[in-house]
Order: sequence, then structure tokens, then C-alpha cells
Amino acid sequence: MSETKGLLEKLDGKVSELLSNLERLKSFSDEQSLNITALKTALHEKDEAIEILKKENEALKKEIPTENQEDLKFKIGEMVKEIDRCISLLKV
Repeated sequence: MSETKGLLEKLDGKVSELLSNLERLKSFSDEQSLNITALKTALHEKDEAIEILKKENEALKKEIPTENQEDLKFKIGEMVKEIDRCISLLKV
């Protein structure tokens, strides 16, 4: 009889340990669920920001015509040459 009582006490201890582990794991799972929700929200916000920036980028690309870009490149090249001439005159 005492052997049975000892086994029941062991079993009761293990059941208590399992219940304690279950509660701990439930708590951890809840924390992780909150963390996942926060990360999903942050990801969604970043995706929206990316879309806004893409639209702004496209709008800016449309504002500068290709012909003007070539003219601007030529003018910048001429300015660089002029700056180089000025620097060489200063060295003399």
C-alpha cells in the first residue's frame, strides 16, 4: 500500500510539474504572439512607406524630361571644364 502511495505522490509531482510547464509555455506563446503582431504591424508600415517612396520616385522621374537631362549633363560638363581652366590659371 505504501508503495502505491509513493507512486501516486510521484505521479502527482510529475503532473504538477507538467501543469507548471504548460502555464510557462502558454505565457511564452502569448508573448511571442504579441511580438509577431508588433513585427507584422511594423512590416506593414514599412511596406506602405516603400510604396509611397516608389510613387514619389516615379513622379520625380516624370517631371524631368529626358531631353533636359542631356542638356543638363552637357552644361555640367561645360562648367567642370570652366572650373578646371580657372584652377589651372590659379596655379600659374
